[in-house]
Amino acid sequence: MTRVVLLGATGFLGGVLRKHLSAVEDLHLTAVARTMPPDLPDAEDRMHWLQADLGSPVDCDELVSRADVLVHLAHRGTPLTSNADLPSDAALNLLPTLTLLQAIRRSGRQVHVVYSSSGGAVYGDRSSAAPFRETDACMPRSSYGIQKLAAEHYLRLAADEGWLTTTVLRVGNPYGVLLPPERRQSFIGVAVANIARGWPVQLFGDLANVRDYLHVDDMAIAFELAVRRRQAFEIFNVGSGVGHSVREVIALLERTAGCSFAVDHIDEIGGAWELPRWAVLDVSLAKRELGWRARVGLEEGVRRLFAEARKT
Repeated sequence: MTRVVLLGATGFLGGVLRKHLSAVEDLHLTAVARTMPPDLPDAEDRMHWLQADLGSPVDCDELVSRADVLVHLAHRGTPLTSNADLPSDAALNLLPTLTLLQAIRRSGRQVHVVYSSSGGAVYGDRSSAAPFRETDACMPRSSYGIQKLAAEHYLRLAADEGWLTTTVLRVGNPYGVLLPPERRQSFIGVAVANIARGWPVQLFGDLANVRDYLHVDDMAIAFELAVRRRQAFEIFNVGSGVGHSVREVIALLERTAGCSFAVDHIDEIGGAWELPRWAVLDVSLAKRELGWRARVGLEEGVRRLFAEARKT
């Protein structure tokens, strides 16, 4: 039985992975949260909860002692807000990751780390409409992307020194869960929830921006495959490999909803529009090495999400 410790288990992606990994028969999952909400689902036969803070060396020692594999999803903030306070962004995200890495080194155990990076934020922007490859230069345009890329480099350093192994997954724009209206990340999940309520859809950025949308069911399978890796250090793009503009997504939402809806274009001060205009991923390496590819198309995924919204 492989012991998997999932960091960030109460977040959007953490909730998806918690359900998926806890259902895998040869895995035992420890779901970790910094704070425990009152409405957490009960522990199961192959899963239990643990409250821990990555800023605490003692807590990190405990996490490492429980893990054969650490799945690291814990991150606070979004690309839209990360540039507002650079020291705070580093203190909230990079320093806790380094505290965790120090605990792994102290343990003397070669834990495997699966790190959730960003296929949209680490690469930056480009003039040509060509999918990003893992070997392309990374020029992040937000502190969010810089923190993700810095964590990748520290993991590479640790792998080079031989005291852990790492699989980095640069995830595209995941969707497939209804999300609260105050969230400023994961446009589709927020938009569908608002449409179902009869509320306007809030739009940040340019309608021409192109993103690689990945259904969370496909994402979860990629993480399960990464949990089973033991190569020293690898990076994989995890996306659909297909780009859709925000304008195309809005048109798809209208067709699927069967009605039009109001769109509030939110203009903000503070560099909100310094996000990449093109973020599509070349996923050929994941297909070749992991045997993975996205199977849920955008239209099918949006239909599923509207069906879920109609049940609520």
